[in-house]
Amino acid sequence: MLAHVKRRLRRQGGFQEEPMIFRLTSARVLAVSILMTLWCGRAMAQTTAPGLIHRYSFNDGTARDSAGKIDGTLKGAAKIADGKLVLDNTDKANGAKTSGDATLSYLEFSGSIIPKSGSATLIVWITAPENQPYCRIMDIGDTDPDTRVGQAFIYLVPHHDTGSKIGITASDTGGKSSVDGDALDDGKPHMAAIVIDGDAKKLHFYIDGKEAAEAADLNDNTLDGVHPVHNYMGRSLSDVDPGLTASIDEFRVYDRALPASEVTAAFKAGPDAFPTDVPATAPTPAPAAGGK
Repeated sequence: MLAHVKRRLRRQGGFQEEPMIFRLTSARVLAVSILMTLWCGRAMAQTTAPGLIHRYSFNDGTARDSAGKIDGTLKGAAKIADGKLVLDNTDKANGAKTSGDATLSYLEFSGSIIPKSGSATLIVWITAPENQPYCRIMDIGDTDPDTRVGQAFIYLVPHHDTGSKIGITASDTGGKSSVDGDALDDGKPHMAAIVIDGDAKKLHFYIDGKEAAEAADLNDNTLDGVHPVHNYMGRSLSDVDPGLTASIDEFRVYDRALPASEVTAAFKAGPDAFPTDVPATAPTPAPAAGGK
């Protein structure tokens, strides 16, 4: 019956068969549309995470903050190559340039990267050769104008005395809360995470997804005691400390204390990706902290 109607319409000029090429093109457009929808949904899941407020992946050749508005500025000979921040502060005479050296290579953020939530998690993926002791992967706080020594800070040191160290203080280095871990400057890629839990008043340190040591009590060294006047990566707040030589794959800041399971999941996923099997936990509102 349908074939008969088509023949009559053709004779009367009222029916034209759809060209084969049009039918194929339409099918391809539909297929591409479906694929794009699926890909966009997956990409959205992989580039977002609950509580993520700053992210620096360096994949676009810049230190742009893809999660917030605090971009980074390259200083000295710092550069971005192959999607990584590359810092070289070796010095033939002294082993390493000091943080007070005008030619030091480091990254400086344009504003405070510390949240006002009372808790925070800072995660960095880094590969570093052996460095001079006391250099900083990151140092966020203030510098005493007279002594040129850091104060009211959060720091991550890849090589302190015998290993790595994280610390937070509302005063000076003598009053800090800290946790030690294995050295991070062994030429191998590592993920280091600082977790400041304002509710539990604890400081956690994770290396490659595992807690490095028992958490430390924050005591009076809470997040609101940090004065993020300077926000450095690769430079110390203290002028006498050496600069960092390393490549940094990615750096993230969350406005909440990630539990151990999420830190482990982040390590397993690696930089440039986010775990897809971690429950979406919204950050818990807390009194304003930091940002002074």
